[in-house]
Amino acid sequence: MALRIGRRDIGPVTILDLTGKLAGEANETLADRIEDLIDTGRTSLILNLRDVSFIDSAALGGLLSTRSAVMKAGGRLRLLNLTDRVWDLMVTTKLELVFETFRSEADAMEGFAPR
Repeated sequence: MALRIGRRDIGPVTILDLTGKLAGEANETLADRIEDLIDTGRTSLILNLRDVSFIDSAALGGLLSTRSAVMKAGGRLRLLNLTDRVWDLMVTTKLELVFETFRSEADAMEGFAPR
C-alpha cells in the first residue's frame, strides 16, 4: 500500500495522518510535504502513525532529517500513536530518546504555543 497523507490544521498545529508503509518513495513524499509546510510557516507538526504498518531504515533517517529541518525553522515535530511494531523499532534504535512520542492527540497538542 502506498503512503497516504491526510492533513488537519488545528490552530497553529498541523497533524499529518499517515496510512500505509513509510518506505521507498514514500520517504521523499513525506519529506516534501513537510518542507512545503515549513515554507508556509507551519512548524508545529504532529505525525499520526496509527495506520503506518511498516517503517524502513531509510524512513527512520528521513524522520531524523525532517525533525532537524523543523527544529531549524523554530518548530517541533512530534510522533503520535506509534504501533507496537514501530515503537519496538524506535526503542531498538534508541530513537525514542530523540523524538517526542504520544499516545493521545490531546497530549501531543499540549504545549504548542498559539501564534
